[in-house]
Amino acid sequence: MQARCGAHCRTTGNPCLNFQMPNGRCRMHGGKSSGRPQTSGAYVAQVILERQEMNSLLKEVNMLLKSAR
Repeated sequence: MQARCGAHCRTTGNPCLNFQMPNGRCRMHGGKSSGRPQTSGAYVAQVILERQEMNSLLKEVNMLLKSAR
């Protein structure tokens, strides 16, 4: 039988009976979330730079393909 979450419910005080994930808690008591999404700062600046580099590489590839025809 699979292990249960075991977190205490706020309203009843009884342990949660949902099945646990690999981290030991269920999806409602500390499951999948890795934190809030990054919307500012260095992370976003890095993503924008990577997107610009990818777009420039795609343009170069398209130009090479057109010249090869």
